[in-house]
Amino acid sequence: MADLGDTSMAHTSHKHQTRSWVTVLTLVLSSVLLGFAMVFQNLPLAVVGVIAGIAGIVLGFTGKIMDDAK
Repeated sequence: MADLGDTSMAHTSHKHQTRSWVTVLTLVLSSVLLGFAMVFQNLPLAVVGVIAGIAGIVLGFTGKIMDDAK
């Protein structure tokens, strides 16, 4: 079997920022709220889900989360 050496990723940095995780969590929350709104046919919950989704998109663009991927 070939020796692969040290395959541990403990020494690497993933360069993620807190604002990126806040954006992701906001978008996940939006998706969950919209899912519940569809199941329970609840328009106010759907509105809150859409507002959370828009907020997540705005956070993504203003926080430049795609710059973390570099």
